[in-house]
Amino acid sequence: MRPSPVLLALGAVIGLGAASVFTLDAREVAVVTAFGAPVRTLTEPGMYARWPWPLQEVVRFDARARVLDAPPTEVLTGDKKNLVVEVFAIWRVEDPRRFLEALGSVEAAEAQLVDLVSSRAGAAIGALPFADLLATQSPERGLLPPGVAEGVAATASSRLGVAVIDVRLRHVGLPLQNEQSIYERMRAERQRIASQYRSEGEEQAQGIRARADREAAEILAAAEAEAALVRAEAEREAARRYAEAYRTDPGLYELLVSLDGYREVLGEKSVLVLDSQGEFFDVLNGAPR
Repeated sequence: MRPSPVLLALGAVIGLGAASVFTLDAREVAVVTAFGAPVRTLTEPGMYARWPWPLQEVVRFDARARVLDAPPTEVLTGDKKNLVVEVFAIWRVEDPRRFLEALGSVEAAEAQLVDLVSSRAGAAIGALPFADLLATQSPERGLLPPGVAEGVAATASSRLGVAVIDVRLRHVGLPLQNEQSIYERMRAERQRIASQYRSEGEEQAQGIRARADREAAEILAAAEAEAALVRAEAEREAARRYAEAYRTDPGLYELLVSLDGYREVLGEKSVLVLDSQGEFFDVLNGAPR
């Protein structure tokens, strides 16, 4: 059985209504176009109406933030030092209509942003000496001079409909052809500093040894002088006692002197050939002197 014209009309109305209503996700922004020309910009999530295709069409863009990695670029600092820098940026679609008119796709946007970010970062770095670039930059931006992110954001917003949230340096290095020579200079500098430290250390060591030798000589001289005084005192005391012994018993004194002479002359394993009747053996022979 053929459907009635009423049902056909109702189905057409329902289909037309379904084709005229669409929803926008919270992660998206969109542009409604009429025959390819933008007529309405949508940035808030919700349900919207439009004329069915081909009268109107909805062009959607992802509104979430994206990370753009620019390829390594060689730049020249203000004092003619070559550096290789890698820059990255965080961006998102801000004005979908301008974005559609200027770019039309994410790929085209990233190509434009790479050129913009690399040129602005290279120009800012090229205006600074190498030492200032390393020593004076804001810790929030690393080595990137201040104002670069703001300048990139202003240009991207006005020309491309893109919001650049941040721009930073991912890596700063030296060109491969310069690394070896720089390493050699660094090694030579470290060796020079090490030689200087060794020379200064040896000089200090010589001074310490000289002071130690001088102090040792002074201590030895003082000890020898004190020993000489002790020996002189001992000899004087011995002489006094010898004199007192001689006055008290001359024979005993002479015996002690003879024994001292034997002790000095006759050492261990000594061999002497003497006349047994000589004075040297009087004590041994028991003869009175």
